[in-house]
Amino acid sequence: MLNVDLRIGAFDGQAVVALCGESNRADAPGLASHLIAAVAACGPSVIVDLTGLENIDYSGLSVLLRIRKWTRQSGGDLPLAAPQQPVRRILEATGLIDVFSVYPSVEEAANSLRQAQAWSPAAPQRLRAAPVTRPAAVRVAGRLAGVAGT
Repeated sequence: MLNVDLRIGAFDGQAVVALCGESNRADAPGLASHLIAAVAACGPSVIVDLTGLENIDYSGLSVLLRIRKWTRQSGGDLPLAAPQQPVRRILEATGLIDVFSVYPSVEEAANSLRQAQAWSPAAPQRLRAAPVTRPAAVRVAGRLAGVAGT
């Protein structure tokens, strides 16, 4: 049973995963799998809302670092929003406050992601399936081949 509650939502077009409760070592595998699923479904960038997270241990920080690395390799990011004082102190004590993009609110994190996406036209976009059609040249060549063979 997880001591951390996760909710996936959106803010102004940006995916947000809200963490609530306390993260400890027993929660790390479940937290990792839920975050991986959220990034896979909504990524490559996902905001992690820490407003309701009361505490995080090193295993929770390790999960966030691994997910951040994966999102960055995919052309995205994993910004942290609104860490409360106990979580903020841990981020500062470990030096991770300078590794992650940390924002005072989800709104500011969403604005920053939107600006980064607008600034970088080469940033990967979510892929959408397109209908597959035969090129016109192939159809014409097929008809010509049929005509030539008669």
